[in-house]
Amino acid sequence: MHPKDRANTLYVVKILSCAVAIVVLALIFDKDKDTNFFLWASLTAFFTIQHDLNQKINFNQVTGNFIGSLVGILIWLGMAQASFLHMYYINLEYLFFVLGIFLTTLICVSCRATQYTGIALSSFMIVSVYDFGHHTIDGALLRIVYCLVGCLIAYAVEYCCQRFIQDKWFKAS
Repeated sequence: MHPKDRANTLYVVKILSCAVAIVVLALIFDKDKDTNFFLWASLTAFFTIQHDLNQKINFNQVTGNFIGSLVGILIWLGMAQASFLHMYYINLEYLFFVLGIFLTTLICVSCRATQYTGIALSSFMIVSVYDFGHHTIDGALLRIVYCLVGCLIAYAVEYCCQRFIQDKWFKAS
């Protein structure tokens, strides 16, 4: 088998393995589909899985999700404390969104890791949009857990595939 075909086949196997593992966990822990476990865990897993067999696992996904979710929680807490200002007909959500975007970007740049700024901003927006609309912090906290589960599944699949590659079965001349 040609090395490029081998890499493509293995990538499809890794994606399907992540999907199956997440579906099994979703059937066990989210039968009613009310927490979006499948959505958050699968998105994180699919972004984490690498196509290139020589490339290390993408840890930027975890870091970006953590920073974005953390800023989303902090912004939500600030928004909850400022809810009395709605009496003045000020639409603070947009101001808080801009503040969160600024803080998320500043944290990523300050950590000298701009490569996960986009992931962190996406995570912040997803957490913020959901939680501002539902007035609950549960979504943000669950999203962090689900993203970590998705990353752990992706890492486990990646580890198994790397072990499989090192095995004599997959080494073809």
